[in-house]
Amino acid sequence: MSTAEHAAHTDPEFFPENVEFLGFIGGWDCYIGVDTVHSLFYLIRTKDRDWLEAVVKYSNRIISRSCVMSIARRGSKWEAASRLLDAHIRPRVHYEFPVPPYQSGLLANGELESVVGAIAAELKHNSRVAEEKQRRHEAPIIKMARALGLDPCPAGHNDSAWMANCPRGGHWIMISPSHNEFGCGYCRRKGGPEELRAFYDHLRREGDSHDGA
Repeated sequence: MSTAEHAAHTDPEFFPENVEFLGFIGGWDCYIGVDTVHSLFYLIRTKDRDWLEAVVKYSNRIISRSCVMSIARRGSKWEAASRLLDAHIRPRVHYEFPVPPYQSGLLANGELESVVGAIAAELKHNSRVAEEKQRRHEAPIIKMARALGLDPCPAGHNDSAWMANCPRGGHWIMISPSHNEFGCGYCRRKGGPEELRAFYDHLRREGDSHDGA
């Protein structure tokens, strides 16, 4: 699903007007790197949009509740629910991936598992193709990331994108082997192999100066 087909919403207080239907889609556990949270999803249908409301619980306490995205209204409630969950999962796969048990609603357990399984299978296929491409001819930006110990690996959302640990730590950089470039939105750094080396060296010098202070 392209970004033109769905829209994110970041205002936690927002709730759509003129709601025609509100129903529980389903839920699952999500491992977020340090612990597991429970996510519940609701379909909110208006005249022309289908909205996804996400409720996140930890230790039986709601820690967040908001409408996270919408898509143009099309098809049945069940079709809309599947498309919303698919679009919600994809950008989060590397830090928040669904795990059983599944909690059924509009979508049965098997349908929820199918949505998650299709994305997992696509990630696996894309990763395998990306690795095969680099085995035939490894891009200099991938070589540099390996040399710096940043553990590059396929990102999986297509058959060419890669990712690696950011030299600053705590998040990822995205790597495009075809353009021989990296980018880190968090650090606002980008460039080719030499820029990645310079970024790495700058942070090491910065760390050394702090240690010696």
